[in-house]
Formats: sequence, C-alpha cells, structure tokens
Amino acid sequence: MKRKKRRKKKTSGSRVLGLALLFLLPCVFAEKRKPAEPYGIVAGTVFHEPGFAVNGAQVTLVADPETGAPPSGFKKQSAVTGIRGEFAFRVPVIAMRYAVHAQAHGYAAEDKKVSIEGEQRVEVTFMLVPESK
Repeated sequence: MKRKKRRKKKTSGSRVLGLALLFLLPCVFAEKRKPAEPYGIVAGTVFHEPGFAVNGAQVTLVADPETGAPPSGFKKQSAVTGIRGEFAFRVPVIAMRYAVHAQAHGYAAEDKKVSIEGEQRVEVTFMLVPESK
C-alpha cells in the first residue's frame, strides 16, 4: 500500500511575509548614492558662413594658462560637434577662466575665452571662415 505524501499548505501569513521580504530587501541593500556634484556648463555652437552649423568640428576646452593652475583634477576636454554644430562641457564650479578652441577641416581655427563663476551656463558661438588657399 502506497502512502500519499501530504503537502503542507502555505498559510496566508507566510505569503505576506514572503511578499514583504521581496519588496523590502532591495531597500535594505540599496547603495546610498552621494548627491551629484554641482557643476557649470560651457556650451555653444559652431557655424560657418552664411550661418550653417558645422558638423564634425573639433572643440577643445582647457584652463586658460594666463590665470594660473587649473582646478585639481581638471583635464583638457574635447568634443566633436553633431549635425547641429553643438557642443557642451561640464566644468567645476570654481571661478575660472577657460580657453575654448574650435577647428574644422577647410576652415580657419578660432579661439575664445570664457569665465565661469559657479553653477551657471556660459554660451560660446563660433563663426568659422574658410581657409584661404
């Protein structure tokens, strides 16, 4: 004669406990994220005559050598413009002056200097002219 194994029925209490653990465990083990560091933005657009955006222009941002040492940890930044000619850089909120350089194939390079003094956005617009042959 074979005996049938009896299965214990789960009680509603164990289901509730299981669901509670399912939702609470991620909260217990979640990493505490530190708040985002404040930053400033140096952004802009590169155009060529007669006002069309330059796709693929190389834009670099460096601390202005005339103002002394750059903020600790700041490195030269570079970006390539997209089809709308736009670029953007994040910079520390320390009051600082930066040199921005834009160049594109077939156009004369252009430099501009910008100052930033905190959590602000500074716009820079370049109008590149064709190189003379």
